[in-house]
Amino acid sequence: MAGSSSAQQSGDWIRLGALVAGVVLLGVLAGAGWVVIILALVAMLFLHELGHFVTARLTGMKVSEFFIGFGPRLWSFRRGETEYGIKAIWIGAYVRIVGMNNLDQVDPGDEPRTFRQQSYPRKLLVLTAGSGMHFIIVVLLLFAVLLSDGRVAGRASEALDNESWVLSTVSPDSAAAAAGLRPGDELVSVAGVARSSFDDFSVLVQQLAGRQVEVLYRRDGADRSAFATVGERLTAEGAAGITGLIEGDRILAVEGLQADGAPTYSQLVEYGRDRIGEPLDITIVDTRTGRPAVVEDAVVTALAEPADAVRGFFGVSAEFRAGGLGVFGAAEEALRQSLLVIRDVLVAIPAVVTDGLGGTFDGLRGDDPPVTGTQAARELELRRLDSSHPDENRILSIYGVARIGAEVASDSFSDVLLLLVYVNAFIGVFNLLPLLPLDGGHVVVATYERIRSFGGRVHRVDAARLLPVTYAFVALLLVVGGVALLRDIFDPVSFG
Repeated sequence: MAGSSSAQQSGDWIRLGALVAGVVLLGVLAGAGWVVIILALVAMLFLHELGHFVTARLTGMKVSEFFIGFGPRLWSFRRGETEYGIKAIWIGAYVRIVGMNNLDQVDPGDEPRTFRQQSYPRKLLVLTAGSGMHFIIVVLLLFAVLLSDGRVAGRASEALDNESWVLSTVSPDSAAAAAGLRPGDELVSVAGVARSSFDDFSVLVQQLAGRQVEVLYRRDGADRSAFATVGERLTAEGAAGITGLIEGDRILAVEGLQADGAPTYSQLVEYGRDRIGEPLDITIVDTRTGRPAVVEDAVVTALAEPADAVRGFFGVSAEFRAGGLGVFGAAEEALRQSLLVIRDVLVAIPAVVTDGLGGTFDGLRGDDPPVTGTQAARELELRRLDSSHPDENRILSIYGVARIGAEVASDSFSDVLLLLVYVNAFIGVFNLLPLLPLDGGHVVVATYERIRSFGGRVHRVDAARLLPVTYAFVALLLVVGGVALLRDIFDPVSFG
């Protein structure tokens, strides 16, 4: 027996070592951002179950297992009456409290410590502790962000009116990219006009479409200069004259039109005068995805004046600087913002259940069919600028969340924390839905038992009668989760 136990412990350590090595290898191959976000999600699952574990122990219940993950056991150890460990599939975690319902077979000596024998307030405390931990995490994460960044307190709109901003992103195939600008640079002037607010800068560049301008900027405390030609983005009037193109598209190339770089709309006017009604292949930067695409058989039907057809496009977004709120201000604001976030999630849950399911499954049929000249312009516009774009109304798998988090981690750690704020708020609220096996379903059962128990009579719900509904909901979650995972792998989410 001793030899068998020693061999098992040795195998456990080998599997744990392989797991750690796998995480390190992921960091080497995919980047540290992946490791950070995965460990953050695992910590989130751990803290959820820790809430159940601590409250169960405090109320006298017996906990036999506390595991991260499901499936085959990788590593575990026993302390007292509880086995702790890690399993292979990290899509959740669990705490096993003995005697959750009438189907659990329990040693008679442990019966007084079962969940089913506890008072209603104790049951309620244990069942809601998991979601309660998520809500505490939301407050703590917001507090950490607000200590250094006041934008979360609603100051972004105020920042739009001041001059405290730097470049956040630089679009490829843009004037900013051609000028060599990078995120973090501070614009000094464009075309001789000193920058002020980002709104004023946007108005300025819209008036400079097609013009070569001098760009002065500051990087690492040193002033630099470059020249670039401001790009052009189609207006509604300009797009209306080319079937297949829509407002916001940027033209990169036109079949048969020779140009040094992206052709200007004025060049297109000269070239297209004698080609009205002819199909042309036009390469654009899609306004929805931000990626180049070829619109086959686009038809020029009318050509507007350049001043009306295009607006200038520089290709940057801004990161607004706002100071932290201090310890007391951050604590107060974190509590207020937490309530707003939880409220937003509550309002969004119905859309997730209805539109989210539809958006997730619709993606399997391919939501981006090839663009051809045979499609009407109006159909193209609805497909590409639909306010209910599938990427905005689709359910993400854990992999999808991790992928977004890893991308965000490369830009801003504060944004990673804010992503985790919404993930925790969503899981906290979703887990309280009145459906088994969610905690909210167990709350409903406990509440029903309490209502039916009166006059010294104790009522127990027959868990066997609830199993079909439980299995059906679990099957739905597995199907939706599987589809979401496939979409996140083969059709990664894009927010345009």
